[in-house]
Amino acid sequence: MRRNKPAARVSARAKPVIQRPSGTRHVPKERPGNRMTEDRRQEIVRKAAALFIEKGYSNVTIDEIIRLVGGSKATLYARFGGKEGLFETVIKQPCVDVTHALDIDPAGDVKTQLTQIARTFLRSVLNPNILELHRLMVSIGKTFPAVGSFFYESGPDTAYTIVAKWIAKQQAAGRLAGGNPRQLAVLFLDMLIGEHQLALLTSPRRSTPKAIDKTVRAAVSLFLEGAAVRSPARRLRR
Repeated sequence: MRRNKPAARVSARAKPVIQRPSGTRHVPKERPGNRMTEDRRQEIVRKAAALFIEKGYSNVTIDEIIRLVGGSKATLYARFGGKEGLFETVIKQPCVDVTHALDIDPAGDVKTQLTQIARTFLRSVLNPNILELHRLMVSIGKTFPAVGSFFYESGPDTAYTIVAKWIAKQQAAGRLAGGNPRQLAVLFLDMLIGEHQLALLTSPRRSTPKAIDKTVRAAVSLFLEGAAVRSPARRLRR
């Protein structure tokens, strides 16, 4: 009787070949034992931010980051996806802080609400840490356009959208005249930061609380009342 031939042995050394789509960045899965506390995450982001600001994105290496923050490359890649992912977190965190500070449902009449929004926004964007991040983005935005776009969308663009929603709400309630809410939001916020932000980014000048308050009051007044001379009849109606 013929015996069937034994099946060919599979070499113990043979390993399955894992094919990944080209151009896709592989982020290792975080192991249960390597879970990071929020305090530790914030510490890493804070220290990495200082390093990026001091040396610039392209001059910072993963090894330098590890030496500064401690831990391992595996943990850094698992939690942030490497240097690029960590830098995106460094950019996004302060942008989120600014936009979260904007309260679009404050108490009071329109003027009081708009004044509160303006003061909160201006105080946030003139924070020294935000200004340093702004300098960094200006320096690398052309070299890394994707990172620049990420910064704009996470920060300025989101702030415009939040204030635009507030304007649209006031328009719907009949408390503000018609107009494109988005365009009005851009004009208002840019009117606030123009003088102060540019001065702080390009010179050692500091903006005092008195100067900031003066800008806020002028911007709110111009936004709500305009710059045209009012007729006597209109003044009487007020």
